[in-house]
Amino acid sequence: MLTLGQAARLAKTSKTSIGRAIKAGRLSATRREDGGYAIDPSELARVFEVTPDDGHAPVTVERREPPTGTAVTGDFALRLAVAEAELKALKDMVTELRAARDAWQSQAERLALPAPPPPMTSVDQPVRRPWWKRLAG
Repeated sequence: MLTLGQAARLAKTSKTSIGRAIKAGRLSATRREDGGYAIDPSELARVFEVTPDDGHAPVTVERREPPTGTAVTGDFALRLAVAEAELKALKDMVTELRAARDAWQSQAERLALPAPPPPMTSVDQPVRRPWWKRLAG
Protein backbone atom coordinates (compact mmCIF):
# COMPACT_ATOMS: atom_id res chain seq x y z
CA MET A 1 0.00 0.00 0.00
CA LEU A 2 1.22 3.48 -0.86
CA THR A 3 0.95 6.76 0.97
CA LEU A 4 -0.37 9.88 -0.74
CA GLY A 5 3.18 11.18 -1.32
CA GLN A 6 4.44 7.88 -2.73
CA ALA A 7 1.45 7.66 -5.04
CA ALA A 8 2.03 11.22 -6.24
CA ARG A 9 5.70 10.46 -6.95
CA LEU A 10 4.86 7.31 -8.91
CA ALA A 11 2.13 9.03 -10.90
CA LYS A 12 4.35 12.10 -11.44
CA THR A 13 1.60 14.40 -10.21
CA SER A 14 0.88 16.36 -7.04
CA LYS A 15 -0.58 15.08 -3.80
CA THR A 16 -3.47 17.47 -4.36
CA SER A 17 -4.35 15.79 -7.67
CA ILE A 18 -4.32 12.38 -6.00
CA GLY A 19 -6.49 13.73 -3.16
CA ARG A 20 -8.97 15.22 -5.65
CA ALA A 21 -9.19 11.91 -7.51
CA ILE A 22 -9.94 10.14 -4.23
CA LYS A 23 -12.60 12.68 -3.22
CA ALA A 24 -14.19 12.53 -6.69
CA GLY A 25 -14.40 8.74 -6.46
CA ARG A 26 -12.16 8.05 -9.45
CA LEU A 27 -9.46 6.52 -7.25
CA SER A 28 -10.31 4.28 -4.34
CA ALA A 29 -8.24 4.44 -1.17
CA THR A 30 -8.71 3.53 2.46
CA ARG A 31 -8.21 5.83 5.42
CA ARG A 32 -5.55 4.82 7.89
CA GLU A 33 -5.73 5.39 11.64
CA ASP A 34 -3.39 8.38 11.41
CA GLY A 35 -5.74 10.09 8.91
CA GLY A 36 -3.65 9.42 5.80
CA TYR A 37 -4.63 7.35 2.81
CA ALA A 38 -3.51 3.86 1.87
CA ILE A 39 -3.59 3.47 -1.91
CA ASP A 40 -3.28 0.15 -3.70
CA PRO A 41 -0.63 0.37 -6.47
CA SER A 42 -2.86 -1.46 -8.94
CA GLU A 43 -5.66 1.04 -8.26
CA LEU A 44 -3.21 3.91 -8.86
CA ALA A 45 -2.11 2.30 -12.15
CA ARG A 46 -5.76 2.01 -13.19
CA VAL A 47 -6.35 5.76 -12.90
CA PHE A 48 -2.94 7.32 -13.55
CA GLU A 49 -0.01 6.46 -15.79
CA VAL A 50 2.47 5.03 -13.31
CA THR A 51 6.23 5.20 -13.91
CA PRO A 52 8.51 3.77 -11.22
CA ASP A 53 10.96 6.18 -9.55
CA ASP A 54 14.67 5.41 -9.29
CA GLY A 55 14.56 4.74 -5.56
CA HIS A 56 11.46 2.56 -5.57
CA ALA A 57 10.69 -0.95 -6.59
CA PRO A 58 8.74 -1.14 -9.87
CA VAL A 59 5.00 -1.35 -9.54
CA THR A 60 3.67 -4.50 -11.11
CA VAL A 61 0.08 -5.24 -11.83
CA GLU A 62 -0.74 -8.81 -12.66
CA ARG A 63 -3.88 -9.96 -14.35
CA ARG A 64 -5.38 -13.17 -13.11
CA GLU A 65 -7.46 -15.42 -15.27
CA PRO A 66 -10.55 -16.89 -13.65
CA PRO A 67 -10.08 -20.49 -12.56
CA THR A 68 -11.59 -23.13 -14.77
CA GLY A 69 -13.52 -26.13 -13.56
CA THR A 70 -16.98 -27.60 -13.43
CA ALA A 71 -17.89 -25.97 -10.10
CA VAL A 72 -17.12 -22.48 -11.38
CA THR A 73 -18.81 -23.14 -14.71
CA GLY A 74 -21.94 -24.41 -12.95
CA ASP A 75 -21.96 -21.32 -10.73
CA PHE A 76 -21.60 -19.03 -13.73
CA ALA A 77 -24.33 -20.91 -15.57
CA LEU A 78 -26.65 -20.45 -12.61
CA ARG A 79 -25.83 -16.76 -12.34
CA LEU A 80 -26.35 -16.38 -16.09
CA ALA A 81 -29.76 -18.07 -15.90
CA VAL A 82 -30.82 -15.78 -13.04
CA ALA A 83 -29.62 -12.72 -14.96
CA GLU A 84 -31.50 -13.80 -18.08
CA ALA A 85 -34.69 -14.32 -16.05
CA GLU A 86 -34.33 -10.83 -14.55
CA LEU A 87 -33.71 -9.38 -18.00
CA LYS A 88 -36.86 -11.03 -19.35
CA ALA A 89 -38.89 -9.69 -16.41
CA LEU A 90 -37.52 -6.19 -16.98
CA LYS A 91 -38.34 -6.35 -20.69
CA ASP A 92 -41.90 -7.42 -19.85
CA MET A 93 -42.16 -4.52 -17.40
CA VAL A 94 -40.97 -2.08 -20.06
CA THR A 95 -43.63 -3.39 -22.46
CA GLU A 96 -46.35 -2.91 -19.83
CA LEU A 97 -45.11 0.58 -18.98
CA ARG A 98 -45.13 1.58 -22.65
CA ALA A 99 -48.73 0.36 -23.02
CA ALA A 100 -49.76 2.33 -19.91
CA ARG A 101 -47.93 5.40 -21.19
CA ASP A 102 -49.71 5.18 -24.54
CA ALA A 103 -53.10 4.87 -22.80
CA TRP A 104 -52.42 7.93 -20.64
CA GLN A 105 -51.16 9.86 -23.64
CA SER A 106 -54.31 9.17 -25.66
CA GLN A 107 -56.46 10.21 -22.69
CA ALA A 108 -54.48 13.44 -22.35
CA GLU A 109 -54.91 14.14 -26.06
CA ARG A 110 -58.67 13.63 -25.78
CA LEU A 111 -58.87 15.97 -22.80
CA ALA A 112 -56.81 18.60 -24.58
CA LEU A 113 -59.34 18.94 -27.40
CA PRO A 114 -61.18 22.27 -27.46
CA ALA A 115 -64.68 22.39 -26.01
CA PRO A 116 -67.48 22.16 -28.57
CA PRO A 117 -69.02 25.50 -29.55
CA PRO A 118 -72.27 26.45 -27.79
CA PRO A 119 -75.48 25.78 -29.71
CA MET A 120 -76.60 28.67 -31.88
CA THR A 121 -80.03 30.00 -32.75
CA SER A 122 -81.15 30.72 -36.27
CA VAL A 123 -79.81 34.27 -35.91
CA ASP A 124 -76.34 33.01 -34.93
CA GLN A 125 -76.78 34.00 -31.33
CA PRO A 126 -75.88 31.53 -28.56
CA VAL A 127 -78.88 29.90 -26.98
CA ARG A 128 -79.28 31.36 -23.53
CA ARG A 129 -80.44 28.98 -20.86
CA PRO A 130 -82.92 30.17 -18.30
CA TRP A 131 -81.43 31.49 -15.05
CA TRP A 132 -82.77 28.62 -12.98
CA LYS A 133 -81.04 26.06 -15.27
CA ARG A 134 -77.79 27.98 -15.07
CA LEU A 135 -78.10 28.07 -11.28
CA ALA A 136 -78.94 24.39 -10.84
CA GLY A 137 -76.47 23.16 -13.39
